[in-house]
Amino acid sequence: MKTSNRIFILALGLGLSLGVQSCKTFLDVSPQGQQTTDNYYTNADECKAAVMGCYALSDQDDWWKIDRSRMFGDAGSDDAWKGNAIAGDQREFGDFARFFWLPNNEWFDNRYTFIYQAIGNCNAGLVGIDKAPIDDALKQQLLAELKFIRAYNYFELVKGYGGVPLVLTPVSPSESMAIPRASAADCYAQIIKDLQDAAAALPEKGARLSTDKGRATKGAANAYLAKAYLYTEKWALAQQTAETVINSAQYSLGDFDKVWSVSNPNGVESIFELNYNANQTFNLGTYLTVVMRSRADGGWGFNTPSSNLEQAFGNDPRRQWTIIKQGDNVGPKTANFDYSNYDTKLSENESGRISRKMFIPLADRPANEGNHAPLNRLELRYADLLLMHAEASNKLGQDSKALTSLNLVRARANRLSPGTVLARSSSGTQLLSDIWLERRLELAMEGHRYYDLVRQKRLVSVMQAFNTSQATSTDPYDKGKTKPLVSETNNLFPIPTTQIQLSGGTVTQNPGY
Repeated sequence: MKTSNRIFILALGLGLSLGVQSCKTFLDVSPQGQQTTDNYYTNADECKAAVMGCYALSDQDDWWKIDRSRMFGDAGSDDAWKGNAIAGDQREFGDFARFFWLPNNEWFDNRYTFIYQAIGNCNAGLVGIDKAPIDDALKQQLLAELKFIRAYNYFELVKGYGGVPLVLTPVSPSESMAIPRASAADCYAQIIKDLQDAAAALPEKGARLSTDKGRATKGAANAYLAKAYLYTEKWALAQQTAETVINSAQYSLGDFDKVWSVSNPNGVESIFELNYNANQTFNLGTYLTVVMRSRADGGWGFNTPSSNLEQAFGNDPRRQWTIIKQGDNVGPKTANFDYSNYDTKLSENESGRISRKMFIPLADRPANEGNHAPLNRLELRYADLLLMHAEASNKLGQDSKALTSLNLVRARANRLSPGTVLARSSSGTQLLSDIWLERRLELAMEGHRYYDLVRQKRLVSVMQAFNTSQATSTDPYDKGKTKPLVSETNNLFPIPTTQIQLSGGTVTQNPGY
């Protein structure tokens, strides 16, 4: 939804310039007025534009704000490395990938700061639209969208930083700095409340007009609600809410090889995704397709899959749609690059691999790809929801239900190469392990792995096993590389130093930092 934010800002700029006459220079004209939140929200179009601006600010307009930190979920686990082997290039991301986490790392600070900016705009919109003289049905839907966006952003904060300041109304900068951290439980309670309110008022995906595809829906609110219950170990509520989404019949599992494709925006599996386009005037796309691509292929080479992840797939055909390995065939040879024998630029790549899911074929790349790539970011999709349902059902001792959801995901994978991904028939703790492995394989390189390991309370044990296996690895590209600095401290990100300083100590640090 980035497009609308730029239009919103542009419209305000145009509105302020209408008083300029052709016979006068710009500097001769006195200000004709000032647009503020007090005199905005006067009609439906303004309210709609404000909401669309909140979607856009949930992803910002440049790679270094929020976009790049979406790689945390991969590089903060056994799935990926920093990737780019140039020591001084984004050194702080290299520190993150090896679990050397310092509170003054700007990546932590930017993520925290810009997510709060998005939340602040939601708060302003909630107040302004609530008072706006517009149709009540439209008002309730717009308010529900804002609550969904606010909940989405708070979820992104709490799953990484733990309890954070709960800011639910517009506040001044000085007022915001005096707000202490809430508990994680209180943050999740607010997230749940916002999602419940959103689900009650939003339309289903199928009721959205084609021009509104990608906007929040009842299914998206309920799916994130199920996820919030999963993270807080409310297994019965997680199962029940996931079944609400499943029974809505709004979603299905399409072809795995088309899930991450520029030709499949808001597809049958999409529950919520960040929408991009390749408009060359404004920054309406993602930069991650460049950030994560091979340096030999015009990319920056970050967040490269590990051999450990590749080995976890075994003969699972999802591997080739998740990882591009040195020498893989991903397209025809051109005058400038041989896509039939892909070069990951081994001299500057820690693993000889790149992410296939963030790879755009040459024919689909815009002329100016940085901040303009049109590959939508799938934040929550149906396979994830099914695996959440499977996990919650297993925790409740209902293994039959768990197997049904798990095997739906596996059956879809098996369609890529029949006979390679067979149905599971396990139970109990083995079934739980199978579900967790399925999450790793199905959702690999989508930014989930670190957060899954933390909520499963096994980040340290998994990373220790990873380091042990790396020490004896025979992989030609990343053998011997380890991440030895992981500890229980890394179950949370550090609160950025600047936030603690600005608050005068009101905002406190996480343990161990």
